[in-house]
Amino acid sequence: MKTPVSRRHFIKQSTATSAVAAITFPSILRAKDTQKKITVGVVGLSRGIGHLRKYMEASNCEVAYACDVDDRRIASGLNIAKDYLKKFPQTKDPKGVNDFQRILDDKSIDAISIAMPNFWHTTAAIRAMQAGKHVYVEKPGSQNSREAELLVAASRKYKKKVQMGNQRRSQPGIIEGIERVKAGEIGKPLYARCWYNGS
Repeated sequence: MKTPVSRRHFIKQSTATSAVAAITFPSILRAKDTQKKITVGVVGLSRGIGHLRKYMEASNCEVAYACDVDDRRIASGLNIAKDYLKKFPQTKDPKGVNDFQRILDDKSIDAISIAMPNFWHTTAAIRAMQAGKHVYVEKPGSQNSREAELLVAASRKYKKKVQMGNQRRSQPGIIEGIERVKAGEIGKPLYARCWYNGS
């Protein structure tokens, strides 16, 4: 029998878990049993800077491209990569490019991490799969349900993995929290309020 948990304790514990969860990165391209290094191109260097950092920290990943239409963001991304290379060396430095097509054309790229503006997410993901790349795409993966269906169809057709950035749904702490709420550990939930205080 589980010990009852007070609402106050549950909120404190789930807040701490959420803070840790927020700094982790999805595991689609970081499986521990990967035999070969996964070569990644990161597209969209605003939110994509977070992608770049996490891929460079992963021992089985190598970032080959940092891509954005804004040359200032490319320069910023390459400066961050340069700092990361001191701690997490790769065989090659990432290349800065302002044309997504360059990454699609490169046969050595295994996966593309998409952090472009939202309206580009579905199109870029489908084009990446057509070019033989696996995809991690930031939320929202699509602008509407039809685009979501097209993403799933492309994944099946081209036999490529695609993951959208709702990573918190697949993190152990969040799964445990949901199960505990469903098990009634804080009583019957009657009301929930959520907020996001990111910039």
